[in-house]
Amino acid sequence: MLRVIYNPVSGPKIVSKIDRIHALLSARGIRFESAETSGPGDAAMLAREAAYAGAETVMVVGGDGTVNEAANGLAGSRTRLAVVPHGTGNVFAREVGLPETVEGCLDLLESGKTIDIPLARADSRYFVLLASAGFDAEVVERMSHRGKNVLGIGAYVLAGMRHLLRSQPTLWIEFPGRERIEAQAVILCRGKKYGLVTMAPSGNLEGDAFQVVALLKTGRPAILFFALDALRGKHASSPHVLIREARSVLVRSSIPSAAQVDGDYLGPLPVRFEMTDVALRVVVPREYC
Repeated sequence: MLRVIYNPVSGPKIVSKIDRIHALLSARGIRFESAETSGPGDAAMLAREAAYAGAETVMVVGGDGTVNEAANGLAGSRTRLAVVPHGTGNVFAREVGLPETVEGCLDLLESGKTIDIPLARADSRYFVLLASAGFDAEVVERMSHRGKNVLGIGAYVLAGMRHLLRSQPTLWIEFPGRERIEAQAVILCRGKKYGLVTMAPSGNLEGDAFQVVALLKTGRPAILFFALDALRGKHASSPHVLIREARSVLVRSSIPSAAQVDGDYLGPLPVRFEMTDVALRVVVPREYC
């Protein structure tokens, strides 16, 4: 049995996409059921119910936030997660190279492969792709679902430009062994991608660590130059950027600041980010490595 989970108000064309998925699954003789979300946390609950019921696969139709919720529901189970991208960022789709068509994504149920991804955790919430604290997370905190649906990725740019005018907090990143580093912002990557750029060239979803990407120079101009360097793929060579592999870090802030996981607001700092031994089974293209 396959369960399809989706948000019926997650942006334009979601209804037609779900109808297309239903038609294709029926034509292929695949037994399935659909479940709609109605609020935050529903995707995790619906995925967990499917795993307890013995579903072979949960298919999420949505963006990175919905993927994150489903991952939290399936963590440690034998039920596979398959994804049909429909959202603003779709970093997961770019990370593993998902097909751009619904037909291509459904083909992976048979032609793809299933990999085990060790999950990271931010306090009590698992994340699949990335987490961050500071400027980036505060932009996510201020994003509205309506803005993302209307403007797409442009909504992040607009929110970021507005937030750049505010006072920016200093962060403290504490590594194991009591090493402490002052930073303006920090991104923790499980894979390589962040939005449209390659943020952590050594990132590996199947690895047992995350890449800590920290902007060491403080101030508004530093954030702007870091963003421009990242878009050009030059941030890794900057003397103001630290990239280090780790399994655990604690992030604090000098004044109230925020954290986010997989594009969803998590809560205020401090937050401990750490790798776990809990795995998620994910359907990806056979070419993914």
